[in-house]
Amino acid sequence: MTTKMHDYRGEVDGVQRWAEVMKNSDGFYVNFFKNNISYGSRYLYDHSEQYAEDCAENFVLGVFDVEG
Repeated sequence: MTTKMHDYRGEVDGVQRWAEVMKNSDGFYVNFFKNNISYGSRYLYDHSEQYAEDCAENFVLGVFDVEG
């Protein structure tokens, strides 16, 4: 079973960014979106929920980017 834990949203340089922290039986992962287009996921199964939240927030704030 997969559960959405948190949503983070923001805008950097006119690009809408959205990240969602998810949890499944393996642990936490983050899905990334720019302008409502999926840019993949980062699996953080060896990390805590706080770590996944920080990853999502950093993406939304533009600290790092993902390529599609």
